[in-house]
Amino acid sequence: MEHVLLPACAGRASPVSHTKASIHGQLAEWAAAWQDVSRREAVLDSIRHDVQNMSFGLASTYASWAADLSNSAGNYAVAATILESVAMLPECLVDLKIMDELQIRCPQKMFKIAIQKLFSMGDSQSATEVWKRARSLFRGSTRFFAELLPEDEAAIPWPSALETPTIWIRGLRQQPFWDCHQAWPFVRNLEAHAEKILAEASQAAPQLQKAYPYLFAKGSWQNLFLFRGRSWNAEVCAAMPQTCQLLLPEIPTKPGLPLVVPNNEEIVLFRSVNGAYVGPHSGAANNQINIHLTLKGGSGVTLNIAGESRELQAGKAICFQDSYLHSLEHKGDSLDSERVSLVVRVLHPDSHVTSFLGRRTEAEGSVAEFSEAAALRAELARLRDHYRRLAGTSREEPCKGPQPTQAEVAAAQEMFDFLSSEFNPTEDDDSQDPLDAIVVLSNWYDRVSKVKKVLELAARHRSTPIILVGGRGRLSSIRAAELDGEAHATLAQLLVLLEIPGELGAAINSNRVVAISCNECPTEQLRLKCGCVGNTGFNADRFLEWAAMHLPPLHRPRMVAVVEESYLVRRVAATVLGRLSGFGDTHVHNHSTMQIRVLNSRDPNEGLQQMMEVHGSMPSAMLHLMASEVVRLDEYSRGEGSPHLFPREFVLGDIKATRELASAVFQGLLGAARDLSVRHAEPMERAAGDRRLFWRCVAPRDLDGPAAWAVPEAPGEAWGFWREKCEKVAE
Repeated sequence: MEHVLLPACAGRASPVSHTKASIHGQLAEWAAAWQDVSRREAVLDSIRHDVQNMSFGLASTYASWAADLSNSAGNYAVAATILESVAMLPECLVDLKIMDELQIRCPQKMFKIAIQKLFSMGDSQSATEVWKRARSLFRGSTRFFAELLPEDEAAIPWPSALETPTIWIRGLRQQPFWDCHQAWPFVRNLEAHAEKILAEASQAAPQLQKAYPYLFAKGSWQNLFLFRGRSWNAEVCAAMPQTCQLLLPEIPTKPGLPLVVPNNEEIVLFRSVNGAYVGPHSGAANNQINIHLTLKGGSGVTLNIAGESRELQAGKAICFQDSYLHSLEHKGDSLDSERVSLVVRVLHPDSHVTSFLGRRTEAEGSVAEFSEAAALRAELARLRDHYRRLAGTSREEPCKGPQPTQAEVAAAQEMFDFLSSEFNPTEDDDSQDPLDAIVVLSNWYDRVSKVKKVLELAARHRSTPIILVGGRGRLSSIRAAELDGEAHATLAQLLVLLEIPGELGAAINSNRVVAISCNECPTEQLRLKCGCVGNTGFNADRFLEWAAMHLPPLHRPRMVAVVEESYLVRRVAATVLGRLSGFGDTHVHNHSTMQIRVLNSRDPNEGLQQMMEVHGSMPSAMLHLMASEVVRLDEYSRGEGSPHLFPREFVLGDIKATRELASAVFQGLLGAARDLSVRHAEPMERAAGDRRLFWRCVAPRDLDGPAAWAVPEAPGEAWGFWREKCEKVAE
């Protein structure tokens, strides 16, 4: 005979052992006695008395087994009474004092199941009374009050009996139904592919299992998990490859957050047939939303959420908050009618990392050491690995860039010298005062050398502010994406060096540094673009906006040193000069109120060779980049098909001759890219205009100086991920 051994608790009697049969016998006896209407209250009082005199272990066993009793009003009434009685025991109540609100606490769990049982038997009045008693517990203690406590004082701040999750996260919006398409735009894509998903679900059908036996009351209800516990089910994805491909970039929806409960985000198939009924229940936490996409057989199947019923419709999604009481009833058109749904459980849009500071969660334990940046890096690594596997199964050529000849490299050196020459019209010694600002119009390339140059200038001009500007662009690194822009990525590197004893920055006050990135853009419209400071022109605008406020015109021109690296120096000089001449946005400063010089952070004698080493497996990449730069300068100076950002003379050299030189350099350089579709006739423009091979394969890293200076970068890896997130925000 099976025995259940339970420890005794001081102060209350406890048998040495109880058999499973004897416990179930007692539960059945109580349920049968409850059927006599005249005895109901007496039976329930007897249950409360008996539970109060049991050991906590034995009482918990009664509660657990009562919760699993079969569907009947008597069983539900007995279970609800036992569960609430256990919630009132001191050993259960103490969880409110010793456990975090983001963990499963005994009283909250017991009250929740009791309320669900009462709703299941149709007794909403008793369910509401239990909710009121739960809401009368004082926060952080075991004290009860006669009245309902306000949310900020209640230990279990459920807003109503219809919303009683096991864990309650404060500060989140609460609404039963959500606009799927507005909150999660990928839902439109799922709906568009509903037929394909259904076809794959049919292939995976043999793997379906009985779903949540403790929830459904009758009929057939099955499920199959595609994603659970942060892991994809490889076997199911093998049967449903297109479905997994559609969802893999979307889930998790908030990779930078810890989980509160293990099932915060899941993807699951559900199947039911005519006659199925899933009783009222609520989810584990109020920070999750169910995206319920019906694939087949919605007619006659209704979801009831917080008292409102909605019929399912094949090919359409319903989004609802999992914390609200919900149930499902399947009354199909025929005896064998089948309903198949894909449910994607996602995190609440309001979920934010600040909710977890110094906390413990059920899924993670202590999150004191949780790193949002590390979590994002892990997620981006997962996405990269996935797409690399996809690339490995494609027919694309491997990364084999054409090798430039010595003659091409020699010609490229001429072009490199043209693009990277400094602009210093007064030939002033940069140690001379005054210098009103040191500026970096940040971009993804060679952050380290620019930081070193900034520190050299800052050491000589100790009162001069340092302005870092830069958002996200298509080649932004993962680090820049995590920090919401290139300016903050540059700032992070600068602050690290400021803390290294003996380095140039050791004696420089970090309060001098101003970072202007996406979040610091002056208008909401610009912030929503996410690329508001994503190119040189926008970067210059943001600096000049800052200068209008902090460096107003004086009796002398304001002196500004702009730090750039190698082949981008000429573009920065032309763009800033163009802005000061009135091209683009209107600014307070002009050529009479501000004088700039653009300094090269790299050694011009070694720059081209360093850049080619950076792209070691694809040395022609550097030549491609310079081709882009020449085309860009030419087009921006003419304004034909591109913005007119500056006059041709601001390019500070013979751009026509340089373009002809570039055409000669790239005449034989297309190599593996020769078969790609082209939009321009000239070979150089083909290289600059359509370079799929280049963008797929290029992955520069910093090789400037000793290893201590190295900052691994992988430009481009984060762009696809963040571009889509930004587009969703903009919508």
